[in-house]
Amino acid sequence: MDQHCEMILDEYRKKYHLYEKLDRIVLAELNRVVESFKTIVESVGSRIKTEESLIGKLELKGYKYQTLEDITDIYGARIVTFYMDEVDKYAAKIESTFEIDWENSIDKRKMHQIDQFGYMSLHYICKVPTELYYDPENPEINDIKFEIQIRSILQHTWAAIQHDIGYKSDVEMPKEYLRSMNRLAGLLELADVSFYQLRNQIDDYRRRIRRVIKDGNLNDIELNGDSFNAYIRNGGFNSLNEKIATIANMEIEEVSLGNFLQVFKALGFKSLKQLDDFVKEYFDLAYEFSVRQFDGMDLDIISSVAGPLALCVVYILSNDMGEIVVRRLLDSVYGNRKTNARTAARLAKIGKSMGLVKSEDDDVNEWLYWYNLGR
Repeated sequence: MDQHCEMILDEYRKKYHLYEKLDRIVLAELNRVVESFKTIVESVGSRIKTEESLIGKLELKGYKYQTLEDITDIYGARIVTFYMDEVDKYAAKIESTFEIDWENSIDKRKMHQIDQFGYMSLHYICKVPTELYYDPENPEINDIKFEIQIRSILQHTWAAIQHDIGYKSDVEMPKEYLRSMNRLAGLLELADVSFYQLRNQIDDYRRRIRRVIKDGNLNDIELNGDSFNAYIRNGGFNSLNEKIATIANMEIEEVSLGNFLQVFKALGFKSLKQLDDFVKEYFDLAYEFSVRQFDGMDLDIISSVAGPLALCVVYILSNDMGEIVVRRLLDSVYGNRKTNARTAARLAKIGKSMGLVKSEDDDVNEWLYWYNLGR
């Protein structure tokens, strides 16, 4: 390495602390950008080029750089999104946040010909504008150029594999491998598009489900995770919970009801219409059960589990499934607590006092119920 490159390397060592500070500034801002969209990304990361890596670059291309500032990838940050359409969304925010060197920034997604496949990513060369951050003791931070990459997780996968294989864009790959690489690149690009389209289709389905439920038309809607969550968000159990809360002027603590999906499926409900009919049919019985359950208790708060749990208990007991199944229900909702057996006995006793239990023999029904649940 010649004397000129040694000078650049010495400058790198002296300014390394500035790159560390730059890293904190840029990462904090990128995380704020991600949070502003209220979406999840695969990762937000960064790196400062190691001295060893810089030496390798200078030995190979040192003649191209007059000063350390000419090397724009000493510091680099990256946002990896889950879907390809999110790249442009984050790009627009990056453009309005940082000072962009448009002449040296590259959108590699637009560099391929119509019959070509390969590395696709958006690379910005940036500086931190003084409006975003300024330190009078280190004003040179605003003069440091750095790189921000934005790409989807599958574009990132391709870049990582290509890097691992060891071929760069300026090194010709042997022809016997080129066809395989191009085929794999095309498959990844197709998968990227397919995941994006699938997400849009699922989002459309969820919006349609919410709209149909809001309109009260529950026929032919399969009971699944999406439809059940939409039913909950639309207040499917709210009326019962609110009425139960009036027993002792209790407040309702909203908690996840996700565990009830498998319970309702095990009870034989296959559609939202069946579930909604069940809620309406057992509403009064569940409320009466809850009055007896909370009688004499000094409670200020109940969880939103109260309504659906009461519905399930009265259904189980009135259909001769018995105390054992009530306990299994509690295991499904709360986990295998030691107190579940005692609670199940108390709930079964309430059911007997209401005349819900017609038979003491629940072995067959218990087996069938938990067979349906997949236990």
